[in-house]
Amino acid sequence: MRAALLALAACSGGGPIVIANAGDVAHRASPAPQIAWRDNAFETTTLPAVAVAGEVVVVAIRESDGGRGFPNLRLEVRDRADKPIQTIAVLNSNDYEALAPDGTPNAELTRRIAAANRELVHLHDLHDLVSMHGLEIQKADDPHLAIGDGLDVDFNVDHVHIFRHNSDRPVFVRDARAWLVKEHAPCKGCGMCQNPAFLRAVYHAAALSVVVVQLSYRGTDTCWEPSDQLHVVAW
Repeated sequence: MRAALLALAACSGGGPIVIANAGDVAHRASPAPQIAWRDNAFETTTLPAVAVAGEVVVVAIRESDGGRGFPNLRLEVRDRADKPIQTIAVLNSNDYEALAPDGTPNAELTRRIAAANRELVHLHDLHDLVSMHGLEIQKADDPHLAIGDGLDVDFNVDHVHIFRHNSDRPVFVRDARAWLVKEHAPCKGCGMCQNPAFLRAVYHAAALSVVVVQLSYRGTDTCWEPSDQLHVVAW
């Protein structure tokens, strides 16, 4: 029965499967996305990554840490509807000074990074993950358009429009109003803050009908910028 299951896995599409020995889980020959610690920060250049069939996306989430600017990271596995289905916690900024004294990971943070990388290998074995690349953001005072891979991705105030390149009819429109930051008072008696959004990046893997949209937000000295948001848009 085990041999039949392994044969089915090997024929199920995606990257090649290799078996290290009879007691091991099937592993793909292609490398899995990985994270690392470099120069007092997390390196996540192989993320976001998407399954070759487009069913899940793995994104690296960093929260704004205000004036401290301490590193932090969690990984999220999202489905095509942008719903988180798994979270891999790596470092909270409040733990940075304890877990990375002098900018060097201690044993606990080293363990967490290794555990996250093992989970990425497991996710790769399950889904055949491929790294997504950035599309070209068009220069503007408020960037809103990314072009590449035969696509035009436009963030138009509160919606994301997906076009075939140079087409004026979208193939998909995603409501992005829930991604906007509401007007708010940062403290009692303070004036109201507004943090308008703009398009920071769009990530894609060739031939797949899914992108990751990264929004950033404007801020001031009294109305600091909220954390960037990453969202899966699939059609």
